[in-house]
Amino acid sequence: MTTGCAQLTETAKKIWGSSTAALERARVDGLRKTYLCTFAECYDAVLGLARTAEEQEAKAQQEEEAKRAAEEGEGSGAEPGLAQEQKLAADGKFFDVFLKDSRQKHIVAIGIAGNVGTTEVGIFFEEAGPSAIKIEISSLSSTAKRRAAQVVFEALDKRFSPVL
Repeated sequence: MTTGCAQLTETAKKIWGSSTAALERARVDGLRKTYLCTFAECYDAVLGLARTAEEQEAKAQQEEEAKRAAEEGEGSGAEPGLAQEQKLAADGKFFDVFLKDSRQKHIVAIGIAGNVGTTEVGIFFEEAGPSAIKIEISSLSSTAKRRAAQVVFEALDKRFSPVL
């Protein structure tokens, strides 16, 4: 019965337009790094890089205001939401969490700066030993994958020892 539910859930995600299957397949070309930490520590550290719901709402409002101003000819020529994006990045917030599943050990991030807001990036966590976690970052967008990997790996490098 569980298989049927999982299959139904995956079908619903495909209809809705979101499935981790494509991100799973893209893991072959993913960027990876292993750290000495527990799964919970690593997972929480990556979630700490995500914008809160309030920050996501503020970003959306600012983008809408910039779009309206540009349509009315009041635009400054700056990319909508760029100032807000830079402010949030300065606060250590780099993406929105679209999906997260600690049991399946993955996070799907969107809202990566410089990419279409709905571009999905998969962040996968895999046990690599008794106290080591391998992180794999995949996306159908090589730019989004590289930017997310840079941010995630830089943050994790500061907190945990990488395994060489």
